[in-house]
Amino acid sequence: MAEIKSVCSRKYKAVHSSGNRQTSEIIWIVLHSEEATTAESAAQWFTNPDSQGSAHLCLDDNICYRTLANTQIPWAAPGANKPGFHIEMAGFARWNSLAWMQHRKTLQRAAYKTALHCKLFGIPVTFVTAPGLKRNTPGITTHVECTRAFGGSHTDPGVFWPRRYFLKLVRQYYLELTT
Repeated sequence: MAEIKSVCSRKYKAVHSSGNRQTSEIIWIVLHSEEATTAESAAQWFTNPDSQGSAHLCLDDNICYRTLANTQIPWAAPGANKPGFHIEMAGFARWNSLAWMQHRKTLQRAAYKTALHCKLFGIPVTFVTAPGLKRNTPGITTHVECTRAFGGSHTDPGVFWPRRYFLKLVRQYYLELTT
């Protein structure tokens, strides 16, 4: 099992992107559930031209895959692609909180990568809901909040995704990175 803080594997490269951007244009970290059980299955799927999507990171309890560079614009959540850094967590939007908490390593890994990229891009460690997204308020958000702000049908990472626990972890990791 790879360490939570380890560098992500570059074994897979997503085939879809909408060009490049400056990292200074990134104002959101956007969390998704992969609707898959492993990071590898999602990362591998993004290499398929039929995938219709991409993200920067795919991760699970055991590993993280980087499928796009920070400067590449993913196909992840309309309205949030260019200004977002997108992280896919193995899991399902239909999961209840118990199911999510059985994958604490996934949540820890995603929280560490979120904190790391918040620091890298100067993004505040605050959660942004749909109204804030419409105002371009920088912070951390989810695909469902992007759907509420910009349209679409995605509801991930789901109603029972443990947002408060996740943000607590992000704040702890962020503090470690800044001291």
